[in-house]
Order: sequence, then structure tokens, then C-alpha cells
Amino acid sequence: MEGCTTLLQQALSYLSPSEAKVATYLLEHPTLAVKQSITTLAKESGSSTAAVVRLCKRLQFEGYGSLKLALAQEVYGNSAPRNEGPYIFDLSKAEGVGSIATMMVDTVCESITSLKGVLSSGQLEIAVELLLTRKKILLAGIGASALAAMDLYQKLGRLGMYASFPSEPDLQIVNACALDEQSVAVIFSYSGETKTMRQVAQQAKRAGATVVAVTRVGGNSLSKIADVVLTVPDSEALYRQGATLSRLNQLVVVDILYSSLIASRPDAELLLTTTWKAVSHASGLADQKKQ
Repeated sequence: MEGCTTLLQQALSYLSPSEAKVATYLLEHPTLAVKQSITTLAKESGSSTAAVVRLCKRLQFEGYGSLKLALAQEVYGNSAPRNEGPYIFDLSKAEGVGSIATMMVDTVCESITSLKGVLSSGQLEIAVELLLTRKKILLAGIGASALAAMDLYQKLGRLGMYASFPSEPDLQIVNACALDEQSVAVIFSYSGETKTMRQVAQQAKRAGATVVAVTRVGGNSLSKIADVVLTVPDSEALYRQGATLSRLNQLVVVDILYSSLIASRPDAELLLTTTWKAVSHASGLADQKKQ
């Protein structure tokens, strides 16, 4: 996992008071922290060893040793912490379309760069393995998150992988009931608090399926239900003019999964060529010429 300080900053507002004390100490005294035992860290931060353990678990580290190693890589690698979001800018401060374009490009680049710090490579590997091995794949999402679910749906089809993505939210819940132990449900929800998506996750779990959540960092109701959590930066307020950075970050996660699937399948090139020819206008013109 990269970007330990980014991850700590992103999660800070969602932590319990005792966990926040530990996170704040790690951010303010990283050089000291990488040399301290868990007991010393708990004492110096005014917290407890139990809070340190909970913090590591919440941030998806295997333990305090893993968190300390990630922090040490930044400390001794001279990685300066970034100023974290929410990234979306105040449109009232923009001076014309050109100003908006510059501000948007800058904020998008910063947000996507921060994705490296909050997205666990270990959780990604598990998610890819699940997609490769499970017989049934259910994709779920509503609103802007549905766009990311739809993108993964069509990309899985390019690789000959059959998945279902009902556009109607209630049908997503119904389809979750039809899953089993050989199934995986990939649920997209930036907030992690959308009632329908929680219901999809709960029904999938009851049916025996494995649940993968693509949601914001910091912990939420959906992430507590899920078996695997692919976190995106806390880049936008939940009440906003429209999903921008949250949607883009989810789409980047989709592209990472897709690229990883291609790299894992020896038949990927053949499948991609076959599906491209099946829908390509150029292929249709070539067939007409042969006739």
C-alpha cells in the first residue's frame, strides 16, 4: 500500500476519538512513530493499543507492523504529505470558462493521484481473483455510481465474462437473492450509505456470495458489510452539485480491474479481438467487400 499519510488524512474525519488520536500523532510525528512499539505509540498519542489495532484494521493494514512499514517508506523516501480534499473547487471563485477548465483539470489530477494512497493493492488482487473464479457476477450501483458499474459490465463482456447489471435498483436486490457461494457482487456506492446498495450487499451475503464494495475511504455501512473494500478518496461532499471526482475515481478503479484481468488471462487478446470484430463497423465493411 502506498501513501500512508494520504490514507490517514482521508480517514481522519471518520475515525473514533481514540483512533483519531493515534492517526493525528502518526501524521504529526511520523519520524518518531516508525521507531516506536505499539505500546509506546498508544502512550504517546494518549490512546490505547486496542485503538491502534482498530485503526490498522480500518485502514486495511494487516497489523501495526504493516502500517509502520508503509509510513517508514514515506519518511525515508522523502515523500511529502499532500494537502488533502475535498478537492472540488468553489465555482463562485472561477473567472470564466478558461478558469474553470484549469481548476477542473488540476483538481482531477490531484484527486486521481491521491487514489494511489487509499487503494489497497492487496484488496485489488483479491477482487481480481474473485472476478476470475466466480461463476456468477452481479454488478450494482445507482446514480453516478451506476455509470461505473455499467462500465465494468461492458468491459467484462469484452473478455467473455458473463455478468448481470440490472438497471432497476429493485432488480439488483432481486438478483442478489439469486446468488450463491460461487458468486461475487461488486457494489459501487461513493457514500456507502445508499439504502438500496446496502440491501443488495445484505441479500448477497445471505445468499452466500462474496461482496466487493467500491466506496469512499474512512468506513461506512457498505464497507462494514463487504468482504473486500476498494476505497476511493473522500473527494466530494455527499451533498453536491453533481458527482465529479467520485465518479472519475470509481471509473479508474474499473480500469485497474479491467487491465488486471487482461494481464491475468492468456486468452485476453483473442477475446478482445473477437468482440471488437463482432461490433466493429470496419469489420462489417470488410465483409461487404468480400461479398
